[in-house]
Amino acid sequence: MTMITTITIQATDKINSVSKQWALDNIDYINSDNKLLGTSMKVEKGESEGYYTSVLYMQPADKVSTVTLCPSAALFGCKADCLISSGMLGLTTGQAAATRRTILFLLDPIRFYAMLTKEINAKHKKHGKKLAIRLNGTTDIDFTDFIASMPHIRFYDYSKVYSRLLKNRLANYDLTYSGSAYSQKVMVMTARAVRAGHRVAIAFNTGETRGEFKMPTDLADFDTTDLRFTDNNELGGLKFKGGNRAARIASMDSNNFFFTPATYGQLKGLIASDR
Repeated sequence: MTMITTITIQATDKINSVSKQWALDNIDYINSDNKLLGTSMKVEKGESEGYYTSVLYMQPADKVSTVTLCPSAALFGCKADCLISSGMLGLTTGQAAATRRTILFLLDPIRFYAMLTKEINAKHKKHGKKLAIRLNGTTDIDFTDFIASMPHIRFYDYSKVYSRLLKNRLANYDLTYSGSAYSQKVMVMTARAVRAGHRVAIAFNTGETRGEFKMPTDLADFDTTDLRFTDNNELGGLKFKGGNRAARIASMDSNNFFFTPATYGQLKGLIASDR
């Protein structure tokens, strides 16, 4: 089995300088046999529906990689509020695990995919058709070739890359478009996806705590589980994960990835129009 060496780390241009130093300091951990797939409270809710979901969480955008792993992050305004900095993933152990997976993916893809294949097949042996794998827990990478190589496995993802939805022909890969309220341009793109009949998820700038607005009732509830492949092609809402109430309220009037009642009203107008 191949191993990442100090020479590999020092010579690479695939990870940034901060990540290089972290890799040098944690090289034994990077080369360990620790599992790649994880879970979360939300995906665990799917067990009540009889599905067993595992998710690959890596460091998003250019947090580790010198080439962004989320090609639409800047356009959609989601980089600062990424899930990787919230909840369980914000803890030291979660950050370290995500960093390790990302470095392994970038510097030793052969070993990375061999480990991932072995791990998924072991889960499939246990859960069969009730297994679901989400590879882009906190990234937006085109894993099409890998997914095509495992036609017996159910995969699903959210993506902000609209062309990926249009090109997907894999029977074992379900994609949900992830919309944004960051700008008029991306709201037009979000409305276009809804009108085209895609399943679209939009997140709202609320945790529904005291003093915050409630989620619109005319949307599908995408917070109940993460099993998007069981949903119709519809528009669904998600609450803000992580952060704090004061910060959410303070950002209500700023350009934001998250929707507010006002920007949701604008989106509905765009959906009804022909823009």
